[in-house]
Amino acid sequence: MSETRTETIYIAPGYNSCRVYAIPYPMRPNQRPADILPQYQSSWREVAMLNHRLELRYIEADYVDLKDDIEGQMGGTFFAVERPVPQNSAQA
Repeated sequence: MSETRTETIYIAPGYNSCRVYAIPYPMRPNQRPADILPQYQSSWREVAMLNHRLELRYIEADYVDLKDDIEGQMGGTFFAVERPVPQNSAQA
């Protein structure tokens, strides 16, 4: 059985497109991804992008199961998902 973790999927606001990030941890109560300072965003991974019509321009294969949850969402939207822990991640 593979191990899972809670990730946050964040659709970052943009002018002509919105980048979609997988954040490898959940948000705390009343916290938003926009509250996190840039120096603490290095673990975020861009996994998709929405065009100006909020349609997917691309999505990484590991996240294609979230296509319907991401497409059509406005910038600033975020939600928690349970994801498998990547095999190459170091255990602390």
